[in-house]
Amino acid sequence: MSLHLRWKTVLPYLVAILLGLALGPALSWLGGWLRPPAVQAAEVAPAAALAPDSPQAIHTCTPDYVAAFAARVHVRCAVPAETTIYYFAAPTSDSKNAARVLSIFLTARSLGKDVRIYYTSGSNGSAFGCSFSDCRPLDAAELLP
Repeated sequence: MSLHLRWKTVLPYLVAILLGLALGPALSWLGGWLRPPAVQAAEVAPAAALAPDSPQAIHTCTPDYVAAFAARVHVRCAVPAETTIYYFAAPTSDSKNAARVLSIFLTARSLGKDVRIYYTSGSNGSAFGCSFSDCRPLDAAELLP
């Protein structure tokens, strides 16, 4: 392959890279302008704090087992909440939420990260296989850094 032919192949890529380096920072302001208003508002809004009388409880979970069943997805925490609650589950009747929750659980398990789980202490998920003695339906889950 001749040197001339190599330059014909490499030159367009080189020009594209150099243009990207030159114009990228100049156009970075466009990223904030094109972002949807909901995303901008979420970045500005402070995190909501739970009221002291809120029925919702919080548990920081180190997942040691994640499973998906026909009726639910669940995680088992290494340390229990409320001395006996090892499992937290989401029903698969809401498939989109179950997929999001499963994604958070699997990511946390794979990366060795903790998950903050929001749940209602006395709630019962026995309708979808979450035993009242050691499991609670979760209201929300977030992957911790």
